[in-house]
Amino acid sequence: MTSEPVRAAEGACPLCGGAVGPEARRCPACGWSLAGVDGRPGPYSARALWWTGAGFLAVYLVTLAIVALTH
Repeated sequence: MTSEPVRAAEGACPLCGGAVGPEARRCPACGWSLAGVDGRPGPYSARALWWTGAGFLAVYLVTLAIVALTH
């Protein structure tokens, strides 16, 4: 058994093997998201990940401040 991901043929869905167009975002047969497959952009950009992390940090700091002020 190997931990390597199975590589689908170009233009095929990696999950079901169905034919997909070069600009398709999802497989028309099974609905699998094709983000990051065959050169398509990934689902998240680095900027979006940084903003998400900053949002979580802000919520954490506000919660921490509220707890600190109430005790």
